[in-house]
Amino acid sequence: MKSLIACLVLLAGTAASAAELTLQQVAERLPDAPILRADFRQQQHLALLPQPLTATGDLLLASERGLLWRVRTPFESEIKLINGTLYSNGQADTLPGGEAFARRLMAVLSGDIEALKPHFRIQAREEGDQWRLDLTPRNDTLARVLSGIRLGGRQGPEFFRLDYPNGDYSVTRLSNIEYPDTLSDAEERRFAAPR
Repeated sequence: MKSLIACLVLLAGTAASAAELTLQQVAERLPDAPILRADFRQQQHLALLPQPLTATGDLLLASERGLLWRVRTPFESEIKLINGTLYSNGQADTLPGGEAFARRLMAVLSGDIEALKPHFRIQAREEGDQWRLDLTPRNDTLARVLSGIRLGGRQGPEFFRLDYPNGDYSVTRLSNIEYPDTLSDAEERRFAAPR
């Protein structure tokens, strides 16, 4: 969980485009939806370990409410970004930059290119029937902890990869992606700030 929060801290261009695809063409493919609901499978590839660490769970992104990131395996935990506050397992997190990183993750998950441009140089390309964005940090502080992000999919984002300067990386793939118009009553309750 702390490694995920640390990852979130890191996500806190004038765009360069590949010949095959422009950022505008990518933006036109992205769903204009206020809510994203999906399952995820995340693998962290660490040089010190012979096998990647795998986590599964679900996420809920609502542009007007925030982000819910729930890990179900190998253990249960939840991160919430609600009204600008980052909560880890019900407790407001004091990790510096955690909230800023969570907002950057929201931009990645929603494919919000304009929100990413100030923080990353962005290159767009097309691979088969999928678009792909390669993001490179614009400032040295961010580049010391995150060497790049790869993001792509057919319509909305279906995967993202975080690369670190030491060669470690994580790959998160989304499945069962839905773009509902409204939140369910249960989802509304989940977005209530912990007391």
